[in-house]
Amino acid sequence: MPQILVPIVVPAIAGGLCLLIPRRVKGVREILTLAGLVWAFVASLQLFGAWPLSFTRDWVVLGDLSVQFDLILNHFSAFIIIFVVLFGLAVALYSMSWLSKEHDGRRYYGLLLLTIAASTGAALSNNLLLLLIFWEALTAILFLFANLGRNEKAASEGAAKSFIMLGLSDAALFLAIALIWVRFGTLSMNELSIFVGDGATISIYILMMIGAVTKAGAMPFHTWVPALGRGAPTPVMALLPASIDKLLGIYLLARLSLDIFSIGPGMQLLLMTIGAVTIVGAVLMALIQHDLKVLLSYHAVSQVGYMVLGIGTGVPIGIAGGLFHMLNNAIYKTCLFFGAGAIEKQAGTTEISKLGGLARAMPLTFIGMAVASLAISGVPPFNGFVSKWMVYSGLVELGSRGMSSYWIFLVAALFGSALTMASFVKVLYSGFLGQRPSEFARVREAPWPMTVPMLFLAALCILFGVWAKFPIDTFINPIVHGSVTTAASGALGTSTGFWNPSVATGLIILGILVGLAVFAAGKLTTRRVGHVFIGGHKPPEPLDTMHVTGTGFYNTIRETKGLKGVFANAEQKIFDVYEMGGRFGNVFVQGLRAAHNGVLSTYLTWAVIGLGAIVFALLSSLLRQLVEGR
Repeated sequence: MPQILVPIVVPAIAGGLCLLIPRRVKGVREILTLAGLVWAFVASLQLFGAWPLSFTRDWVVLGDLSVQFDLILNHFSAFIIIFVVLFGLAVALYSMSWLSKEHDGRRYYGLLLLTIAASTGAALSNNLLLLLIFWEALTAILFLFANLGRNEKAASEGAAKSFIMLGLSDAALFLAIALIWVRFGTLSMNELSIFVGDGATISIYILMMIGAVTKAGAMPFHTWVPALGRGAPTPVMALLPASIDKLLGIYLLARLSLDIFSIGPGMQLLLMTIGAVTIVGAVLMALIQHDLKVLLSYHAVSQVGYMVLGIGTGVPIGIAGGLFHMLNNAIYKTCLFFGAGAIEKQAGTTEISKLGGLARAMPLTFIGMAVASLAISGVPPFNGFVSKWMVYSGLVELGSRGMSSYWIFLVAALFGSALTMASFVKVLYSGFLGQRPSEFARVREAPWPMTVPMLFLAALCILFGVWAKFPIDTFINPIVHGSVTTAASGALGTSTGFWNPSVATGLIILGILVGLAVFAAGKLTTRRVGHVFIGGHKPPEPLDTMHVTGTGFYNTIRETKGLKGVFANAEQKIFDVYEMGGRFGNVFVQGLRAAHNGVLSTYLTWAVIGLGAIVFALLSSLLRQLVEGR
């Protein structure tokens, strides 16, 4: 078997076997899943650097249209499949302890492996129609995967919504692919070079862009992500909306914007606008959430904004920043969902207002989530800061090239980071600090198959921040043809500034040590003892019985003048594209019902109108032929 097929075929065969193994057989599915994914991961590592590599076989021939099983390995696709399989392996190990007896392990592991097979197939596809087939397979798998949630109603609603929204975006992709075939006569991505200049090419690009950003979860096509978060199994959220969907969606968007199409300032401005709106709009919705999984889902949407914004700049440092953020987001967001799953498993709830004081009971989970929270908030020296800094630098460079409105997008990106930090202060305080509720007295740390993947991803958040030179030079810089300079010292050079992770990390550590020294010196002095008060008032009950959470303060945001109505409309799904379509569809159906009321005279009227239209069309055609004949 050719090496390029291993990441597709091995997980697919292992997934099929998992579906066939009887439920009463224990342990075999887990071993088969881990073995298949380890094999695929080793193969993906061996493929990295082996490009250019291709595999082509005729698949379906329909007249002049030849659908080929056409795979091409290049730097970008090789980079994507490594991390697709890595996240699949992490989720598989995590799931060994997360799954309980009530879950259908046969379907679960089978769908997990098929997800990896379809994802690697999509990344390697060179034929657009083949890409769409893998894309559609992922939509169907996600629907089945999401329905495995414990809350059957929430799971089925989220699965249906994601299936319909992703299915419609896939239809947009299909229409664009058909238009490409009609106009350009090929479906091979490496043969396409389309200048976006007229109405047809603009329409094709926008249709394909909709398919990409919907998969990634950008506004306004994002609402399937929080809908899934309410009912889908937590590892499924970690595998698809948090990591693989982001990798594939942004991968396709980058291929469209950098390779297949040549876009101008208009399309770049459209991408930047989508990015800025996604950053701010989704993080505002995350601030008012009380369920940890839904909160993380909105943040998964918000972070897509930085990726789209970076690609939209058209500046090498900005594009590289968007792609690096794609990778960084997948790392820390998967870690955060792993932490949420550990809390759900051990404490039995993800309702933030019911949590508290879990840091001592679950120290490893706390460490993993704290690191990932700092990374997603853009705090140096973690990986999220580096990629955001690159996006900021791209925006500033865009301003130096004459774009006067660059500061609007820069402010939106900075504002989004600040609100993200505020949101995760709530998560860390309410979940892990403060007083532990009495019902959680016996809560203990999650089993090692759950904590090891979490801590591994937390370590990557640190390593890819402190030593950012390695991932940027290895994975990202070749995509932008080496346009981003990274000095041997680790400094990230741009025309507008630089970031030296090693020096900055040393200074941060020095600052922490000075702070600890000041704190220790303060403990040697005499301290004044006073009465405990909260907000200027004595507590209404003994402190050992109080449960103070960090969610109350954030309710004031919901009531803020100017935002209150926006939040109310958002919660009523006024801005939800899915609900808008439902309302339009309902009006259309009601119109059809009114037209078809069972009255004979009404049907005769419709028949006469239809016959008249046909006669008019025939006469127009005949008249045109007579005129042309003269």
